[in-house]
Amino acid sequence: MTTHKERVLMALNHEQPDRNPMDLGGRQTTLSIIAYENLKKLLGLSDLPPNVMAHSWQTSYIDEVVLEKFDIDTRHIRPASRVNEAIGEHLSIPGNDNTFVDEWGVTRQVVGDYANLIGHPLRTATIEDLEEFPWPDSADNYDFKAIREPAKKLYEDNEYALVGSLGSPGNIFEQAWYLRGLAEFMKDLIKNKDFIHALMRRILDIRKRNAELYLREVGEFIDVVQLADDLAGQDNLLISPNSYKELVKPYHLELCQYVKSLTKAKIYYHGCGAIEPLLDELIDNGVEILNPVQVSAANMDTQALKKRYGKNLSFWGAIDTFEVLPNGRVEDVETEVNKRIHDLGTGGGYVMGPVHNICADVPPENVVAMYEAGLKQGFSRAE
Repeated sequence: MTTHKERVLMALNHEQPDRNPMDLGGRQTTLSIIAYENLKKLLGLSDLPPNVMAHSWQTSYIDEVVLEKFDIDTRHIRPASRVNEAIGEHLSIPGNDNTFVDEWGVTRQVVGDYANLIGHPLRTATIEDLEEFPWPDSADNYDFKAIREPAKKLYEDNEYALVGSLGSPGNIFEQAWYLRGLAEFMKDLIKNKDFIHALMRRILDIRKRNAELYLREVGEFIDVVQLADDLAGQDNLLISPNSYKELVKPYHLELCQYVKSLTKAKIYYHGCGAIEPLLDELIDNGVEILNPVQVSAANMDTQALKKRYGKNLSFWGAIDTFEVLPNGRVEDVETEVNKRIHDLGTGGGYVMGPVHNICADVPPENVVAMYEAGLKQGFSRAE
């Protein structure tokens, strides 16, 4: 009988597994705090206590009983964040206006399902100011040593594919504009390139330090390692391909190469939106898995993506969270699951999951329907 791990690895090696593998509970494939409470209520599991993955993203860890119920093929290895715990304590203070400052000094405010960015500490900074900025230290924030033994045990049990989350998302472009503010950052791309390079070099060095500390502990155990950077919107890229190649790609490439020097795990890259024009560049960087495959965005047709990029990329996600999951009937969810598995999973190369984290607008019945459809109808058909 095929194990969950074998199923995932076959798919990622572009081989046909016994059924299409499924993921739940990762950085970009989990449920919001509110959505998870709704799901637990439907499943009769309301007694399970809340377990916040990241206050900055308002996401939840998924309990093992739920993962087992849906027969999920992955388990995620994520270090605990001391800053996240401190933010949780801050948000619990009576009278708090739901604002907090993250480890980078960015101010956020929780509104519903999301923590909006409302304050950017480097908005008016110069290159010289970067020397004095209090940059975060991954060693201070994350408890890396605590994850080694649990990861080793899961590895030795050899049942699930292990997905590595560095703690940080590993983003560079996004983190730069979080610090600078999007409008100011976009102007910098044109008229202040020296500042852009200095800022992204600082961020890259922190990401590399994070990767080193994480992979030193679990790099030998994990099968997939997650990186992320949103470079596109709903209809187009946020920057031109030429700007990407000049100003962002060198840092992405260096990070991917560094990660590859520390682990044999496949690189999973999360990039929302209409990212298709940059896929060849990402493949050149060493990316082997694309997430979330935002099917509602321009030029993200799953048949076309599989045909053009399927030899070099596997796909992870793709179940529409824009329209189908929040607004569809159970029958619509089943149709969506069957289409994405057929388009992306034929011949291997696909791990099913939601397009990004499931929010409170998704009925919990549709979450159940998605994973039940993946089990019931999720046998990829070789053609």
